[in-house]
Amino acid sequence: MSELISKLGIDWRLLLAQAVNFFLLLFLLKKFAYKPILVMLARRRQEIEKGFQLRAEAEETLKNADALREQTLQQTRTDALAMVNEAEQVGKKRQEEIIAEAAKKSEQIVHDAKRIIAQEKAIMGDEVYAVAQELICSGLVKVLGKIPHEERDRELIRDALAELKTVSS
Repeated sequence: MSELISKLGIDWRLLLAQAVNFFLLLFLLKKFAYKPILVMLARRRQEIEKGFQLRAEAEETLKNADALREQTLQQTRTDALAMVNEAEQVGKKRQEEIIAEAAKKSEQIVHDAKRIIAQEKAIMGDEVYAVAQELICSGLVKVLGKIPHEERDRELIRDALAELKTVSS
């Protein structure tokens, strides 16, 4: 074999030196290049996995935010409808109060009008009775031909007015 090596032109010392250089280079590359590259690749893998994890969390947060937004919108709609219904209730109540107040005022006006009418009726009745008294006196004068005695005149007028009251009632 040594003859084969010498015929191929391989120098065993040079081969040994190259082997030592190769293993020394292999050791140095493994120690200073390969390990840092592996550490860097491991960190990069962790960062990528962390990025995927953060992306999944962000998607979940986004879904939760969308759900919360929908829930808030629904709650806002419900609150708005409740406010509208409450406003309608208040409006109806106020309308009923206004109608009741108007009815009360109209009743008061009717009551006042009836009172005024009754007062005017009483005044007119007194005036009618005074005129009737004069008419009766003048009628008695014409019928009897003379002016009756004052006491008898009053009694006749009272009877006539009583009769007039029963007829007008």
